[in-house]
Amino acid sequence: MSAITIRPVTDITGCNHFQELERRIWFSPDIEVVPNHVLMTALKNGGGLLGAYAPDGPNETGGMVGAAFWWLGADRPHPEDELRTKICSHVVGVLPGWQGQRIGLRLKLAQRETVLTQGLTDWITWTYDPLYRANGVFNIHRLGATCNTYLRNVYGEMQDALNRGVPSDRCQVDWHIASPHVATDLDATRPRAQWQPDAFHILPTSRSGDFTAPGEKSPRLDGEPLALPIPDDIAAIRLADGALSLAWRLHLREWMEQAFAAGYTLVDCVAIPAKGWHYILVREFGYFSGR
Repeated sequence: MSAITIRPVTDITGCNHFQELERRIWFSPDIEVVPNHVLMTALKNGGGLLGAYAPDGPNETGGMVGAAFWWLGADRPHPEDELRTKICSHVVGVLPGWQGQRIGLRLKLAQRETVLTQGLTDWITWTYDPLYRANGVFNIHRLGATCNTYLRNVYGEMQDALNRGVPSDRCQVDWHIASPHVATDLDATRPRAQWQPDAFHILPTSRSGDFTAPGEKSPRLDGEPLALPIPDDIAAIRLADGALSLAWRLHLREWMEQAFAAGYTLVDCVAIPAKGWHYILVREFGYFSGR
């Protein structure tokens, strides 16, 4: 891992390498690859593209094995707030052969440092598919991002191999990179606290063949912290059982939309002993007495 270097991409050659990286990570068809004119416009107007390079990385990517790409945007943290500058983080990805080496974490930390140095905002948002457990753990548990926004089919029908055939629902996360909450979650030296099962209203699951299936119960939105179940491996479910994959999508959509409308915030993604993987949602952010 020490041989990996992270540096900004600033020219067309680097953009070409990033495009090849997109094809290899997401199996993106050419229509889904970010064009050079879009990349260069973003880079010249406050956005950024960081590449992670390995000495033995592919020649076709110039040694690039991971990347993070973003641009400037504006939004309201809450409907009643004034419009604020933010960073829209579009993609972060690592080639399969280099995953598991904390390169994605290093890219996000480098992005955070770049944005803080830029000095325009301390707020970064991005979207991810909440059915992918690894992304939930990374975004929410490891980085300290939070979420209270669920977007239905936000990208329409996508054609890449990871997203084809299902609605492109996404969680939009908020990463407040100068906050004490994020600083705490990024501190690798601190012991990881454990959530206690009796502190939550835990939604039940059932079985469908070899896989966990969502239960039919709706969340109780009375202020008690919620634990919403998620599948262990949605990629395997999509390959084996399309109906179950869609059931997970629609159940999580219903649960999260109800909870967010009732004032809940998604604050963690953890394995609860004997219960499996769950998202943790709380009514008042900062309520961690069960943790």
